[in-house]
Amino acid sequence: MKQLFNPKVSIVIPVYNGSNYLREAIDSALGQTYKNIEVIVINDGSNDRGKTDNICKSYGNKIRYFKKENGGVSSALNMGIEKMKGEYFSWLSHDDVYLPRKIETQIKFLASNQLQGEKVILFANYELIDKDSILMQRVELDHSMLEEKPEYALLRGCINGITLLIPVTAFKECGLFNTSLKYTQDYDLWRRMSNLYKFLHMENILTQTRIHALQDSNKQPNVVKEGDALWINMMEGLSKETKERLESTEYNFYNEMELFLSGTPYEGALEFVKVKKENIWNVTKKSFDEVKVTVIIPFYNRISMLLASIESVLSQTHKNLEVILINDGSTEDISELNKYLKKDSRLKMVSFAKNQGASSARNEGIKQATGKYIAFLDSDDLFFVDKIEQQLMLMKLYGYKVSHTSYIRRNIKSEELIKSGEFTGMVFPQIISSCPIATPTAMMETDFLKKSGVKFIKEFKIGEDTCFWLDLLRETKLLGIKKAYTIVNVNSNSAAINHQKQIIGLTNILRHIFSDKQLSKFHREISNLCSAYISTSAQITVDESKHLVSPTVTYYTPWNREKPWTIFPRAIFLFKYQGVLITIKKVCKKYFKKFINIVKTN
Repeated sequence: MKQLFNPKVSIVIPVYNGSNYLREAIDSALGQTYKNIEVIVINDGSNDRGKTDNICKSYGNKIRYFKKENGGVSSALNMGIEKMKGEYFSWLSHDDVYLPRKIETQIKFLASNQLQGEKVILFANYELIDKDSILMQRVELDHSMLEEKPEYALLRGCINGITLLIPVTAFKECGLFNTSLKYTQDYDLWRRMSNLYKFLHMENILTQTRIHALQDSNKQPNVVKEGDALWINMMEGLSKETKERLESTEYNFYNEMELFLSGTPYEGALEFVKVKKENIWNVTKKSFDEVKVTVIIPFYNRISMLLASIESVLSQTHKNLEVILINDGSTEDISELNKYLKKDSRLKMVSFAKNQGASSARNEGIKQATGKYIAFLDSDDLFFVDKIEQQLMLMKLYGYKVSHTSYIRRNIKSEELIKSGEFTGMVFPQIISSCPIATPTAMMETDFLKKSGVKFIKEFKIGEDTCFWLDLLRETKLLGIKKAYTIVNVNSNSAAINHQKQIIGLTNILRHIFSDKQLSKFHREISNLCSAYISTSAQITVDESKHLVSPTVTYYTPWNREKPWTIFPRAIFLFKYQGVLITIKKVCKKYFKKFINIVKTN
């Protein structure tokens, strides 16, 4: 017969002048549904004319009651630990409250996960209450983050001491509370325990923490000084490997800590983090002088604009460059270009006998690239002078294989800043519906790109770049850099603003998606892309589109995102006017059959 896990739990309540709330705290401890407990109250030299003493004595032998000279909460807790008879320790502040199933829930958690006797410490969510015991707020911590990165339980101040359940062995191995610390004695001990014990978060709300004006910590300014030292010690106590495991790179770890500490009063710890980041930046920058970057520039005529593009690359603050020019069958005089080739050894040109398109040109550039990183630039666009240096640094510091930046879109009449956003995570499949990457802003590790086998689709003249990013970003994260580092020149004929070309591009993208088993699974994103197709088509007049789209058709029915397939009848109907119905039928047979009858009725 399996033995029931029923360890004794010692609930320790330190108290100093606690007559206002002490009885409520003791009652919540005695009212636990788990019965194998003892309640220990330590009177830390209260001087409230015997009020605290009288409350404790009124419970008789229901609690174990001890008195001592005032020495602070650490000394009171330490006495409770020394007096306890239980196998597990649970702390309850005299002005806080346990919910009835606090101990039972934690013991069951240990048993159901076979953690009896293991080196684990449990903590949980909690509620904030006011001086009148009225609920103010529920504090529900990020469980997935704490499971994946348990170190952040300490580093982000997630642990509420009264939610803990600690095996008594932890005190024997790690020591007691540091009585020289008045405000951070708890986190100091948790930090020491974390070296040997694992802190596990429970999603349950098990306790109530009271917020009121009489709290000692609210009145003491020295808490900041202790907090600065605590957070610095916690960060310094982590190995470089641990920081990299948490946030990919050491620099990114300190960046995350900077974001957290910026919302705290711990200015000393914040300054410590900023210095660490600056030091890492400087060391990394020095090491990057030897890193070669290949810049691929396809071109077809427009030599004068090409020369300006080349000059923007050659003038980069990062000098270790390889510039591969792909002459895509240009018919213009390239004598001026040849002068550039002779004066700078970093330039290399590959020539096609006939025009093959940007896709083929870029693919050839990738094939010939020898740099550790690859960047792209179109022949009419420009890099800011520090584009490569800054992008390279950020990719290294944050640990990304692929990145892109914002850019300036420039035409004859105006300059428009296009902010693509901070896409700092896995953005596939979201980018199916709207890809934010302008190819001249991108940079990636060469080995990663070549091993992926991803190429630009040579049959596509428009939309080929989006298809490339859809294929490349399935298995990696994308770093989005908010600052603009590239000028993208456009005119009325550019796909960025020409609705007819946008339709061609969207059609190509949809063809590519429907021909790919993985891509075609993401129904919601495809639905959103079709919405963009229909919206763009509606902006084209009959004359402009050469009757590709009927102006009499209404396309503005709101799409039901819970039923993304509802978009396809109208999408396919619209494709019929675009002359690509047969293509869609070929690459998407199983989808087409569901809607062909509806299409016929329109």
